[in-house]
Amino acid sequence: MKNLMEEFESAMNDIVRPVLQNEDDVQEIDNFDLTPQQRKLANLGRVLMDLAVSTKDDNLSNVMAKVGNELTNFGATFGPKNVDELVKKTGTSKAIISKLLQHADAVSNHKAALANDHEDGGLDDTDDNEFAEPNDDEIARQADARARRK
Repeated sequence: MKNLMEEFESAMNDIVRPVLQNEDDVQEIDNFDLTPQQRKLANLGRVLMDLAVSTKDDNLSNVMAKVGNELTNFGATFGPKNVDELVKKTGTSKAIISKLLQHADAVSNHKAALANDHEDGGLDDTDDNEFAEPNDDEIARQADARARRK
């Protein structure tokens, strides 16, 4: 019995060691071998699930979450492999799925454009010196002074 416990502990140490080692030593391994299309569908699925949280219509929110969840599993072992299986698993029509994908793609592209614009300085207003221009009190004093001169 003691020998079995030692073997068990040894096997467990071998399994746990990679998880407990220093994060710098861990190499990122992609076990999923996703195609670029599957990655894009998974990302669109995440966008749909994020949008479902803030959608006020409960039915639409549920459909978005269900389709988004299945899209994240697209091509996986128990996930849908094609559109027909996606329709079957979600109970949603192809037309609705198509509209949801278009909407998720538009939101994803918009977020990416905003992020790029911010990196290029388009949304960055930190370069403006808000103290270089007169504040409201100074503008009021100037207006009062002009009014007195008339």
